[in-house]
Amino acid sequence: MCEGRENFKVAVRVRPRLPNEVPSGFLQCVEADLVHNTVVANKPILKKASSRIGIDDFGEFVRPEPSQTQSFTYDVVLGKDSSQQDVFLRCASDIVKSVINGYNGSIIASGQTSSGKTYTIAGTKEEPGIIPRAAQIIFSQIGSYSNPAGQYLVRTSYLQIYNEKISDLLEPSRENLKIREDGCGGVFVETLSEHVVRDAEEIMALIKRGTRLRATNVTRMNKESSRSHAVFTIIIEHGKDDGHGGMAVTIGKLRLVDLAGSERLDVDAESKLQEETKNINVSLHNFTKVVTALTTPGVKYIPYRDSKLTRILQDCLGGNCKTTMIATIAPTSECYIETINTLKFAKRAKNIRNIAQVNEDMSEKALISSYQSEIKRLKLQLQERSSGTDIDYIKLLQERQEEQREKEEVKTKLEMQQKLADEAQAEKTKLISRIRELEDKFFRGGSKAVMDTEEFKEAILKEQQRVKQETASQYQRKFAELEKEKERTECEKLDFQKRFESPTKNK
Repeated sequence: MCEGRENFKVAVRVRPRLPNEVPSGFLQCVEADLVHNTVVANKPILKKASSRIGIDDFGEFVRPEPSQTQSFTYDVVLGKDSSQQDVFLRCASDIVKSVINGYNGSIIASGQTSSGKTYTIAGTKEEPGIIPRAAQIIFSQIGSYSNPAGQYLVRTSYLQIYNEKISDLLEPSRENLKIREDGCGGVFVETLSEHVVRDAEEIMALIKRGTRLRATNVTRMNKESSRSHAVFTIIIEHGKDDGHGGMAVTIGKLRLVDLAGSERLDVDAESKLQEETKNINVSLHNFTKVVTALTTPGVKYIPYRDSKLTRILQDCLGGNCKTTMIATIAPTSECYIETINTLKFAKRAKNIRNIAQVNEDMSEKALISSYQSEIKRLKLQLQERSSGTDIDYIKLLQERQEEQREKEEVKTKLEMQQKLADEAQAEKTKLISRIRELEDKFFRGGSKAVMDTEEFKEAILKEQQRVKQETASQYQRKFAELEKEKERTECEKLDFQKRFESPTKNK
């Protein structure tokens, strides 16, 4: 095998026909030979023939002329009955394990819209894809590591490239991010967030969170088509004793890439969808240009910078990385042109050569190295402060305790003084109130006489009522005496008249 050939492999996955494709009259135009890892593409001929394969008019294709049949051979071919586990074991398992040991690895899913890229990379809850299976393998392998002195640190990031703009799917506020060089020939995305994870469940939670923000749209081929390139990265740092009192650190980086699907431009689609399709096709065209340049003898300039996608994936294409490209294709006659283009592209990509090597941390770039350095620094400070300083520390502690005791005494005195002051103020307020009460009974600066007080007015009113009552009583007594005197006078008058009339009658 040519040098570097084993570090770049190409697989083709043929998905089964979808339920809506069977009654639509689309013919099957692809055969997969899993034994010899070949794919045969048959150009559909829309006519009847006696040499028909199959039993129903829409289930298979009409056998074409030999000149209309094309055969392609790849490193791995997966058919319509291949399971998600088959895909992982044949395309991803070895790369994931190599990343744990310090290599760079990447799995890139490419193909037209609705050919099964996202299903292959992410899968579903019932049929998990490469990402959840990789997460399980990573933490299972770490858990079985035999050297107790070894340490691992796993961190992740998740980005999308939508209309040639990079955004952070785990930090939605970080948009239009820039690509920078790291000074060692590599690149990184500036301000892209990284999240430390401790188990596979945390990775899946981040995937679920980020996928909800990924750009999708309804297309002619798919009700929910991914309209952005998505790159999920897992970085594994492994530190172990180097035998000289230090730590040897390896850094493995796994990129799991779900490319947006290629699709013919629909002139009747809305402007937003047309813009998305145009940007996707331009980006994929630049991706193809890089592959073409890498596989053309004598070409020295590789146009990585023509696209943000190829700039980010520079190590994966012709660099320091173990890469598997999975080309997904649809089997029906409707997709024949896109299928042939994908198969030809995958055949050319087989000639890419990568040179993979273990990444050893020599400059403490690894996060685990910086953590260990910080721990050592802090331990050294602790040791220096503990050695020969116990007496000074005890003395300092005693002085602080004495200061605290004095503060408590001062606080107690202040609280007692405050209490006495409050009591004195209350007594003062009480006395002032009593003084004002008494002063109200006298003149105060000529502003108020006794006759103007409420007490004086009340006393006058009572006196008037008493005099009135006494006068009325005297009047009633005098009137009664007069009435009696009147009655007595009337009686005396009657008695006198009687005595005067009696002598006159006798004469």
